Amino acid sequence: MDRETFAWQVTQMRTTMYRVAASYLRGEADRLDAVSEAIAKGWEKRGTLRNERLFSTWMTRILIRECINIQRRQRRMTPIDMLPEQATEEMEPSGLEEAIDRLPQRQRTMVVLHYVEGYDVREIAAMMTTTKSAVCAGLSRARQRLRRLIGEEWI
Repeated sequence: MDRETFAWQVTQMRTTMYRVAASYLRGEADRLDAVSEAIAKGWEKRGTLRNERLFSTWMTRILIRECINIQRRQRRMTPIDMLPEQATEEMEPSGLEEAIDRLPQRQRTMVVLHYVEGYDVREIAAMMTTTKSAVCAGLSRARQRLRRLIGEEWI
C-alpha cells in the first residue's frame, strides 16, 4: 500500500477512529494519542495487511489495542484517591450519550461501532476478535441496560 492510498483511507475513517477511541478513553489527549499511535502502527505494519478491502477493520483492531494499552498504563498511574466515584444505575442520566458512557467497555464499543458507525455484526466481531454471537449478545445486553438507564421512550 502506497502513502497516498494509506493517507486517503485513514482520512476517510478519521471520525470513526475518534469515536471508537472515545468509547474507550475519557480524556481528549488520550483519544488523540490513541488515534495517532494507531495510525503510526498501521503505517509501520501496512505490509501485513493481506486484503486492502479490510483496511478499516484492520485499523480499528489496531486502534482498540492501542486504547487498551493506554487504559492499562492509566490504571498503573492513577492513585486510588484520585478516581471519580462510581455512578449508580439509580442516577438518572441526562441523555443518551451519558447513558452510553455508563455501559461496560465492550458493550459501549459494540454500540458505537454498530449504531453510530454502521458496522455489521460480522465486522464488529472481526474488529473485537470475538464471535458474531458474542457481539449480538453484547448489543442485546447493551440495549437492555440502556432501557433501564434512560427509559423505554428512548429505545
